[in-house]
Amino acid sequence: MHLLKRILTVSACALFYYLAFSLNKAIFDEYDFSFGVNWVFVPSGLQLVLVLTAVEDAALGITLASWLIGFLYYPLESDIRTMMTGVITGLSPLIARKISFDHLGIEADLRNLSFQAIVQMSFIFALLSAALHQLWFYYNGVSDKFIHSLMVMALGNVLGTLLVLSVIKITLATVKRKAQ
Repeated sequence: MHLLKRILTVSACALFYYLAFSLNKAIFDEYDFSFGVNWVFVPSGLQLVLVLTAVEDAALGITLASWLIGFLYYPLESDIRTMMTGVITGLSPLIARKISFDHLGIEADLRNLSFQAIVQMSFIFALLSAALHQLWFYYNGVSDKFIHSLMVMALGNVLGTLLVLSVIKITLATVKRKAQ
């Protein structure tokens, strides 16, 4: 039963991430800055939320969805390079989670998650993810504007992450208030 639950969690995370990416692509695709860089990237918020709640299973689901996205929309010159991009996409929120929990004092059950911690976590994740992706894209020759792409990707990640995490925080507070 435990294995089935994990498979379902990984699959659900992959599906949610893929759908969020598809929605973001439909809405913001014409505003792309450069290869794989969006001015607003809502899926980044979902990445962090999924990894905050489902940890490694979410990271695996995001990686699997990112492989599909990479092969469909952003193939690099080799399958291994495209797959490495997916690994970066799945691991970056996991690393940001670890850094945030270690340095911001966030509890594993997220009880003490404040708006300030959300903002701090958003910046940690946005910068880490953008830096890892842009280093990889620069190394592979698909981005020649490293600093510009890094800044725009970080901004897009921050905006998307803050938007998603804030909506969740407000929704949870409203539900809690109404339950009392």
